[in-house]
Amino acid sequence: MAQKPKNKQRLGDKAYDLIRERIVTLQLLPGEQIDEALLEKSLSIGRTPIREALQRLTAEKLLDSVPGRGFYVRAVSIDDVKSLFEALTTLERFAVHLAAQRILKEQIKRLSDVSDRHKAAMDRQDFLKVTVLNSEFHHIIHEATHNTFLQNALKSFHHQAERLAYLTYTKEAHPKGMEVFNQKAIQDHENIVQCFASGDGEKAVEVMTAHFLRFFLRICHYMEPRVYKLESFLERDLFMKSV
Repeated sequence: MAQKPKNKQRLGDKAYDLIRERIVTLQLLPGEQIDEALLEKSLSIGRTPIREALQRLTAEKLLDSVPGRGFYVRAVSIDDVKSLFEALTTLERFAVHLAAQRILKEQIKRLSDVSDRHKAAMDRQDFLKVTVLNSEFHHIIHEATHNTFLQNALKSFHHQAERLAYLTYTKEAHPKGMEVFNQKAIQDHENIVQCFASGDGEKAVEVMTAHFLRFFLRICHYMEPRVYKLESFLERDLFMKSV
């Protein structure tokens, strides 16, 4: 009897990871209704763990639950992008500020390793791996804050950001423009590792700020033109403020 809850939780986590990956990689498109029976069959996981996973994804704003109709993949809206970057940028800046004071040598080593693997995936144009490794890089920074409340908040926001990041890789882009963005992202990661190694928290916050501003502008490029009106708001109210 003691093993049953543990197994159920394991299956719930597995269902959550697999369904989230389908949402992030656009196998389940924004606005699409979730076919629970099809998920059961394709994932070979029972209804209860799948329903638990769908509830978790709803809480993280990747799905919408419509009473009497089921679950739908949450659409990507301008208001959501604005709200996401307000919260994510503010918390990321604070996280990197704390991490610079508290990070362990082992965590700096892990960051450096992930940065190298992220660069290699970028060179291969393996954009799913790029997205996963980018999240892992930021997760290590969050872990280095040694603040579980902050870590949990950022985890939810990064699930939203993963989908936006992968979305931009599925669109046609000017090759040179994407190459420049990718190279700057790689350089940002390397600079942040160096900042942690030298204990330069102020510089780490500066690099992270620029990193997220570029990410925001990249998202803007793939949405409706009117999303650009958010640029001046974010730059004025978020990106130019110090911690």
